[in-house]
Amino acid sequence: MDYSKVVEKIKPSIAFILSIIDNKVSTGSGFVFEEGVLVTCNHVIGSDKAVIKIKFPDQEEFLDAQVVLQDIEHDLALLKFDDNTRKPLKKGKLEDIKEGIPVLFSGYPLNITSLTTHQGILSSISKDPTGVTTYLIDGTVNSGNSGCPLMDKDGNVIGVVNAKRREKNEILSKVEEISAGAVSIHNIDLIHILNALICNAQLGMGYAVPCSYIPKHQPPEIASGKDLKQALNSEEKND
Repeated sequence: MDYSKVVEKIKPSIAFILSIIDNKVSTGSGFVFEEGVLVTCNHVIGSDKAVIKIKFPDQEEFLDAQVVLQDIEHDLALLKFDDNTRKPLKKGKLEDIKEGIPVLFSGYPLNITSLTTHQGILSSISKDPTGVTTYLIDGTVNSGNSGCPLMDKDGNVIGVVNAKRREKNEILSKVEEISAGAVSIHNIDLIHILNALICNAQLGMGYAVPCSYIPKHQPPEIASGKDLKQALNSEEKND
């Protein structure tokens, strides 16, 4: 299928994200879901004290962004930015989301600063023991795709891609947190080698959370705890 018109339509609303904490830089993707509000994964941000910079494909300069909400349970975060010309991506209809439908996801994998689009199918819709719904994607999701939109064939958002959802994640996360400098092979630090292997692993299976879990932006003082759960429940009912 030719998705060129879809990519042209959604491209101006998908941002490359830089998160800087104590001079450590991590990257990811995000997309406009409400006017002036970007959605991404919480692990892309890392902390509400992070310095956040975002850049859209048709921009030369980075914009400042501020964390306004973090949802640890669903690994989501909302960022406020000052550019009201960016159009929110349209939301897909819940009744059209079925196993086997073709899907697209556009983001910035592997620190690539050019928007990259992949296609696949929605291979499974499952729930974990806590009742949280997860979409499994038959498509190549790489490090850096976290926070990018999972879309139907028409470019309507149905979920948020999460590249950190993986098997043995508790082990891999501990490896990524280890400081370099202990062991080297041919003058290359072993931790750097392991992190490179983790980032470039392609399992052909990706994960996403439904967009119904994305809460609407609210003032920080009420967007937590019980009020956050109420916002999430309200979103699910609206679907």
